[in-house]
Amino acid sequence: MSDYKSRMKQEYLELTTRISKLRRMIVMSKADKLEFKLSCKIELLEEQLEAMEKYALIRKRAQTSDFN
Repeated sequence: MSDYKSRMKQEYLELTTRISKLRRMIVMSKADKLEFKLSCKIELLEEQLEAMEKYALIRKRAQTSDFN
């Protein structure tokens, strides 16, 4: 596998891990179960999550089309 393809795969895996962690933090915050206080509004984190999910979808499509 070429170097850029393995980097794309690695970036996608890291991104999906970050998405899962952010989603979990948002859920826990809404349930008032975080062990710390957020330094920004929850709406900002939700916007960030939405942008990250869109980017992950684009990366997945690019990865799939480049590998075929």
